[in-house]
Amino acid sequence: MIFVNLFLIINIFFLQETGMPPLQKTSCKEYLDEAKEARSNNERMLAISILENGIQGQCADSSIAYSELSIIYLELGDQSYSNRNNISSDERVEYFTLALEKANQAIQLDPDNVNGYERKSMAFAGLLDVQGIKQKVQLADSVRINAEIALEIDPKNDRALHILGRWHYEVSQFGGFMRFLARLFFGTAPEASYEQALEYFTKSAELQDFPVHHFWIGITHLKLSNDRSAKKHFEHLLTLENQHHNDQFFKDQATKELEKLK
Repeated sequence: MIFVNLFLIINIFFLQETGMPPLQKTSCKEYLDEAKEARSNNERMLAISILENGIQGQCADSSIAYSELSIIYLELGDQSYSNRNNISSDERVEYFTLALEKANQAIQLDPDNVNGYERKSMAFAGLLDVQGIKQKVQLADSVRINAEIALEIDPKNDRALHILGRWHYEVSQFGGFMRFLARLFFGTAPEASYEQALEYFTKSAELQDFPVHHFWIGITHLKLSNDRSAKKHFEHLLTLENQHHNDQFFKDQATKELEKLK
């Protein structure tokens, strides 16, 4: 945790040295709004500094503040997109562990915080991505369980639906050894299918017309040998505006897939 604390110190020092106003606010909403703006400008360490400062004061009992911290740590640990290869596995583990910690704190303050469960599921997924085979099997069900809880609270949560789609997609690729480990640890191997993954991805796209949803619909169609349907979704996502930090990544990947389908 040393490097994270160092980043926080540097950011606080930077704020003081540049003459920016102190981060003391009169309400938690002010902290949340300022952190949201910093995050939208890709100033994630600044956003963390603002939220941590808020938690020391007006946001001490704010479940939202903790869930917002969780998503920022998730983005910092995510090297699948814009941050690819820029951080080590150990750093990613630390970020995802922090994301999990903040998500748990959010849930503790508000058991109905859908974002808390969603981000807890995402943190487990992040940890799963950087762990060995044994840990992957042990963590996989934690991803599904927390996404399902988020969906129970908010049946129209496209992110929770997408996470469940990814769970089915990834678990469907478990090899014989991983299934053996799953039976060893849990008594049975998890049941998953590409068809179920496609259903979840399709539902998420119906709720939110985002590139990420259509990309995974396309990829799943490829797994099911539905090239024409895959092409349709890859082409569609290229027409959408970029709204998230990873949208361009999915457009680039879709373009590559379309080249393969020619």
